[in-house]
Formats: sequence, structure tokens, C-alpha cells
Amino acid sequence: MIDATIRNVCRLRWTAVLVRGRDDLIRPARYTVPDAVATLAVRRLRRRGRVMLSSGLLLFVGFVVGATLLVDRADELLATGRTASGVVVGTEPGRRGAAGSIQVRFTVEGEVRTRWMNLDDTSPELGVGDPITVFYDRRDPERIAAPGVANDPYLPSMLTIAAFVVSVVLLPPGLIGSVRWGRRARALRRHGWRRGVVEARGKRLHHIEFPADPSERAVTVVTTRPVNYAIPPEFRTGEVLVGGRGRHLTVVFTRGPVLAAAREAGTHLRDSR
Repeated sequence: MIDATIRNVCRLRWTAVLVRGRDDLIRPARYTVPDAVATLAVRRLRRRGRVMLSSGLLLFVGFVVGATLLVDRADELLATGRTASGVVVGTEPGRRGAAGSIQVRFTVEGEVRTRWMNLDDTSPELGVGDPITVFYDRRDPERIAAPGVANDPYLPSMLTIAAFVVSVVLLPPGLIGSVRWGRRARALRRHGWRRGVVEARGKRLHHIEFPADPSERAVTVVTTRPVNYAIPPEFRTGEVLVGGRGRHLTVVFTRGPVLAAAREAGTHLRDSR
């Protein structure tokens, strides 16, 4: 058998997590996984969780800041801007989830202006010929808004929405991963690794014995629900590494090799079976 390196451990690459339908756990292989490699894999999963959590939090903060600035921009115009009577002269339906836009004609200091205004989900329904009161910045008449029509700039609005969507995608797995693997990294520092033989007894239930150490108790462990895909049964047999104790176990199936977070479901002496 070949000694595995960190590159051989499956499901550590970003593409196996972020790209839908991709998984590098393809077929069973026979590796010997050194303790140092298994420890490094746990730390990498912990780091990945922390990176996803931090990125999600930063994007969510960016969403809050961006949304606040957009709202403040419109509120400032409605509170301090000058007004001009206008009329809707054109409409355009929204595309790709956008609410659409309207074209308005209004007069600023004797000059007739025609401008497009972006709508949102809270904007009133306006059609050609409808009157509208336009608020504009006296120092920059190109900055306009109207009651119920914030006229948020398209690119900042899309970036704000994208930040929110991506933060929602990253935060749950990032929080789960950072907590799950952070606890197991600490348990691993206290208790180290044990080598055993595993027998899968269901989708998540496993019986593990330690024939190399007769004094070691056999354990029944339950793997946690994975963040991405379940591990097929053909990988969950043969030699395993078990790190930690109690509720914060890490099981390394060497036929992947691939890691799974687990907890003890029960213990008993080997000769009591």
C-alpha cells in the first residue's frame, strides 16, 4: 500500500464543495494514512470552515452597508432635493429578476430632461402618461428619485444583492464546518489517533474494533450528516483511523481516504461480543 499525502485525501479541494455535482471520491483505493496527514486534513477542514464563515460574514456586512447607503441616498434626495413635475414617457420591463425601469420627462430651470429611473419591488405601478414628482440634487440634477422610486444605481444594487445571496450560501456550511472541525481538532490534540477496523452497519452507524490493542474498547460510532455528500459504503470498510473521544470523533476511512465527523454511540469490551 502507498502512504497517502494530503493531496490524496478526498473532499479537501474547494471544487469538491463549491461546484455542484463534483466529487473527487470516485473509487476505493488502498492507502496507509500517516497520523500527521490525518491531522493536517482535519486542520484543513477547520480552516475551510473558518474561511467560508469569515467570507460569509464579510459579504453580509457588505450587503448591510450597501443597502444602507442605497436607502440613505434615496432618503436624502426625498428630504433635501428640489422638486420638478414630470410625466412618464416610457417603460421597460425587468430582466433577470430586476423590477424594470421607467422613462420620465421633467424640467429643471427651464431645461427639459428625459431620464430613465430604476424601479424596485416596492415601486408603484406606473404607465406612460402618469404624472410623477421628481426630486433632484440641486448640485447634480442627474441624481434623481421619486416617491416610491428610489432609482438605485444598477451596478451597486446588483453587487449588494449578490453579496447577500453569496453570504447566505457561505454562512451555514461555514458555521457548521468551523464549529464541527474546530471541536474535533481540539479533541485530537488531547487524545490523538487510534487505528482500527470498521464495519458499516447502516448509512451512518459503524462498529470499530482495535485488534492491535486488546485493552482498547470497541466503539460504535455515528457519523454526522455531511455538509456535501454521503460516503458510499464501499469506502466505509477496512482500516480506519479514529481521532478524539466521545462526541467529537474524527474517522478517517483509508479506502478513500476520506474524513467523517462522528460521535460515539456506545462502547463495550471486545471479548463481550
